[in-house]
Amino acid sequence: MTEPIDWEAIWAPYDEDTYRFVVERIYPFDVVVDIGAGDLRLSSRVANIASWVYAIERNPEVLARADRYGRPENLVAVCTDARQWPMPGDVTVGVLLMRHCTPEHFAEYVARLKAMGCRRLITNARWKMGVEEIDLRASAGVAYDPQRVGWFACQCGATGFTPGEPQQVTDQVLNEVVEVMNCPHCLPG
Repeated sequence: MTEPIDWEAIWAPYDEDTYRFVVERIYPFDVVVDIGAGDLRLSSRVANIASWVYAIERNPEVLARADRYGRPENLVAVCTDARQWPMPGDVTVGVLLMRHCTPEHFAEYVARLKAMGCRRLITNARWKMGVEEIDLRASAGVAYDPQRVGWFACQCGATGFTPGEPQQVTDQVLNEVVEVMNCPHCLPG
């Protein structure tokens, strides 16, 4: 009988550049919620900077393995589904490193974080690679324009490229992402 593959151990840890991107955007006054915290390796690093960290992980086995390393006193780990957890109102930064996050769940996390007054979200869930910082206090973006050629990112979790004539695709178009609302993915039909 073959041992089952521990996919969590293989895919959950991110590279050092990803962790550095997150840590460099945390300030001493921040209260952070790390959604899908896994083995707490990032949450522990964030706790060395932030005033408080809530690490949310729904897999009790992964969380139990994390306990062997000890925890900073300002890090609270909660074993639950983050979509069900009543988030505290003092969170200033959300961290969502979850490449497998669906657009629907992403939109739900964004809505919940915004509703509680969270200022920023650091995530790789929209693009599935690389990490971005989203200002949750900014407006949701401009209305999606099917005539505008280029990259777009919607707070519903969808991203994409609206094609056009070859002469419209410039370096600027390729390097700019426009925050939109009501993209084709979040409209019914």
